[in-house]
Amino acid sequence: MKDILDFLNHGIDDLHPYEPGRSIDEVIEEYKPEKVVKLASNENPLGPSSKALNAIKNFSEDLHLYPDGDASRLKRLISKTENIDTNQIIIGNGSNEILELSARAFLNKDSSAIMSKHAFAVYKIVTQACGSEIIEVPMLNWTHDLARFPESIKDNTRVCFVANPNNPTGTYNSHNDFLDLMKKIPSSVLVILDLAYFEYVDAEDYVKPNELLKEFKNLLITKTFSKIQGLASLRIGYGIGSEKLISTLNKIRQPFNTNTLAQDAAFHAMSDREHISKSIELNLSERDRVNDELTNIGFECIPSQGNFISFKGNFDAQLIFVELMKMGVIVRPISLYEMPEFLRVTIGTQEENNYFLNKIKSLVNE
Repeated sequence: MKDILDFLNHGIDDLHPYEPGRSIDEVIEEYKPEKVVKLASNENPLGPSSKALNAIKNFSEDLHLYPDGDASRLKRLISKTENIDTNQIIIGNGSNEILELSARAFLNKDSSAIMSKHAFAVYKIVTQACGSEIIEVPMLNWTHDLARFPESIKDNTRVCFVANPNNPTGTYNSHNDFLDLMKKIPSSVLVILDLAYFEYVDAEDYVKPNELLKEFKNLLITKTFSKIQGLASLRIGYGIGSEKLISTLNKIRQPFNTNTLAQDAAFHAMSDREHISKSIELNLSERDRVNDELTNIGFECIPSQGNFISFKGNFDAQLIFVELMKMGVIVRPISLYEMPEFLRVTIGTQEENNYFLNKIKSLVNE
């Protein structure tokens, strides 16, 4: 007799789930280091804005009430910040939920999705969970080779994922590169432009979202409050696109997918421009410094526009990863992205970065 798992939807049975970075509690329990610095999950080392923290501390006692299912107050602020209409915005339980909603809306066992090799792991996960074919385009110098995307599209391709900057490589595509892609790609393909790390980019030729949104109705842009706003544990993000596209995605969104606390904290975090500026300044200076230090040690670093650096050297990445945890430093091995020789380190505070650099120097100099 067959059981229920025999009828699992195509693609789920052999799906490789997302692997989060090791937590501080796990490392303390297993290795018992005196001090732990977590530089594994691309979190903001400055934490959330003080305005967001105050909102959390002063949160009302109305826990028996459902949240605003439309996140109206937050959407009004996003509308003003992004210079778009509120009906062009969808709020998600992290930007990952927006990716999943898009996959549910347009992908199935008879369709395919296109993405870059070594791109954010969730693209593969949501595609495979829908039973769809994954089309991977090889990278060029660790960067999305967008010029090759159109030639790789099939008649049944319905979604195209582009991370800009990309996690885990940290590389980016220019506005003109992406514009060329949009002009060549069929309007029957939804292009998802994932801008989770956009605040950290200092490249002058970076994408201009509003110009793209005005011209292309098959474009969905996703952003998150988990990175520079430091609200990763609250799980909130958003997507912006044409009114018709957003209306379609809202049809399958859960009615209360984001909680009141997350909405309120996100509102205050987005309002605190001073905290965002401080976070950007810290990342820019420390990213350059850490990159130079790692290069001077003899490691090969992928030039990054994010808040992390992926690097490799004459070492076993998994072994160094474990040895660093024993010393109280958590970085991220990225074999999941078919980059087994690389480690990824988040840019922390100056003190955290120094701690990491001292520990990894001691390992390679043994």
